[in-house]
Amino acid sequence: MALTDNDERVLRCRRLGHSVTFHYCRTQEGDSVCPRILDCWWEVFEVHAFLQENLPAERLRALAQHAPRPKVLSILDIVEQVRKSQAEAAGGRNAADEPAEPSDT
Repeated sequence: MALTDNDERVLRCRRLGHSVTFHYCRTQEGDSVCPRILDCWWEVFEVHAFLQENLPAERLRALAQHAPRPKVLSILDIVEQVRKSQAEAAGGRNAADEPAEPSDT
């Protein structure tokens, strides 16, 4: 099977949310392939056999061992980044730095 035999096949990309060709998944990171290529294309054609023929063994092993990061961890990372940026925007101030409000007594 030639390297470009499946390049025109189209599938909806779960990461991007729109249709992409197999060529895009095969070349999206320059000379590398998308880490999810096996998960996405296995129902469309024999993608594992195709990759066995066209990728070095160590790259194929790396793809097979790739486990997608759980979405909840990504969300927690984003929350932490927002907290840090808010703290930096506030200039590191906290309640002790604020002047006390006058009391009525």
